[in-house]
Amino acid sequence: MAEVSVITPFLNAEVYLEEAIASVRAQTFEDWELLLVDDGSTDASPAMAAAAAAADPRIKVLAPDPDRRGAAAARNRGMAQARGRFIVFLDADDLFEPTKLSFELSMFDRAPQAAWVYGPTLWWWEGEAPRTWTENMRPFAGRVHPAPELLKRVLLGQRGDVPCTCAVMIRRSAIEEVGGFEEAFELYEDQSLWAKLLLRHPVYVTDQVQSRYRQHPESTSTKATQAGDYERYRPHAARIAFLRWAAEHAQASGRMTPSLARAFRMAFAPYDDPAWPLGPGDRIAIAARRAGDFAVRTRRAARRKARQLVGRQDVQPRQGPVR
Repeated sequence: MAEVSVITPFLNAEVYLEEAIASVRAQTFEDWELLLVDDGSTDASPAMAAAAAAADPRIKVLAPDPDRRGAAAARNRGMAQARGRFIVFLDADDLFEPTKLSFELSMFDRAPQAAWVYGPTLWWWEGEAPRTWTENMRPFAGRVHPAPELLKRVLLGQRGDVPCTCAVMIRRSAIEEVGGFEEAFELYEDQSLWAKLLLRHPVYVTDQVQSRYRQHPESTSTKATQAGDYERYRPHAARIAFLRWAAEHAQASGRMTPSLARAFRMAFAPYDDPAWPLGPGDRIAIAARRAGDFAVRTRRAARRKARQLVGRQDVQPRQGPVR
């Protein structure tokens, strides 16, 4: 039985799949299994997956299920076949750093009470001028957060970066307890599982990057942003659908508390949902938050300007032509 199960759904991913598989095979921790879940591909990616499985007995290919499509359903099918004590996810266009599995397993040794671990991801744009951006988990890193603290602060309050699917490691027992991803969601399917976990279980957060989230025109998030269905920090239809589901789930599970209900009211505020009206105290809190956010943005802008000025001063004028 493998210690870690890696779940990788793929759909027409021939451009990226071999590189994703290679990043798993390059892990310094070797007791893993990789479940490649075909979601109905029509390109060369199924042949690539089959070749990888033939070359490494730790790799298994799951054939398409015509009745269950989408990333959430594919990941759930993979988890149903998983044998590892821990579960991680790697989409076919993303990559693991070589120490991903060993590092995150060591975090469970540090925090055995945690049901899962997550950290920052490097967002990575390929091209002639490659760009990168790394999420900032430092405000929450280095400690265990009890339930439902980060549900309120991160998923609902948007006071920090939500972990990418490639940046988590979860005890399989915790997933079996809460159920997997909600298959009705095309967007926010990852946060449906995070919400169920954060509502019930403690989580350990690290500030070490162990995965790369590839940005490209064909990704689900890019297409949704271009279509106006998704905005990372602005109101949009997909988020209110997620919020309504999450609120119903918290209530149905009997885990809704006054402080969690207030976090939901604050999250619903931009949408004027009549089911979640704001109270006087909520409006004061929102005003204070906006003032604080403005102060933070002002300080960051000042620091950027100062760095630019220092950089210009460090540039020395040329002394004649360069030969």
